[in-house]
Amino acid sequence: MLSGMVDTLMLSSVSDQAVGAVGTANTYIGVFIIMFGVISSGMVAVMTQNIGAGRPGVAYQARQLGLAFNAVVGILMSAFLALRVVSIAPALLEPAETYLRIVGGACFLNALIPIFASYLRVFGYTKQSLVASIVGNVINFILNAVFLFVMHWGVMGVATATVISRIVNLIMVATMGAVLIKAKQSPERMPSRQILGQIIKIGFPS
Repeated sequence: MLSGMVDTLMLSSVSDQAVGAVGTANTYIGVFIIMFGVISSGMVAVMTQNIGAGRPGVAYQARQLGLAFNAVVGILMSAFLALRVVSIAPALLEPAETYLRIVGGACFLNALIPIFASYLRVFGYTKQSLVASIVGNVINFILNAVFLFVMHWGVMGVATATVISRIVNLIMVATMGAVLIKAKQSPERMPSRQILGQIIKIGFPS
């Protein structure tokens, strides 16, 4: 969400139309980010319960199911936004369409990042997920400045910067989780349907 705010603020020096377009596009993207958090919150609860019960293998299994679920939903939402199946005022249509095609088309990144970040946090690696988030936002700010004021790419530039920053964020949290957490090696397992049911049962009410 911070990257979307930074995009809007930095575009204010370029064009009011671009600000309105990106602000409108980020309204839709923000709703989907909250939707992805639903599964993430349920997954955190299930993982925490199983870690406390001495079943880290089941916690890893919960992450895999949360990852698969969010990936499918994320890809569907990416297609929805990239195809611009949303209502946008005609005056804002062109720049909003550009932003939605690039950032919305990569919306699945927003679905995967909270899964890997939550996996780090439940195993006690809270600083690592924070560092990844900070690095991603700093990269977004720097690339926004380069693409806007040096290369003059406008909306396309801030959209590209946002996607690159999220790719870096995702790579960092996924890599740190793989290196630091060895839950995959634990033998405990449960029926996948049962775990997914628990994730949804906890996540949706929250």
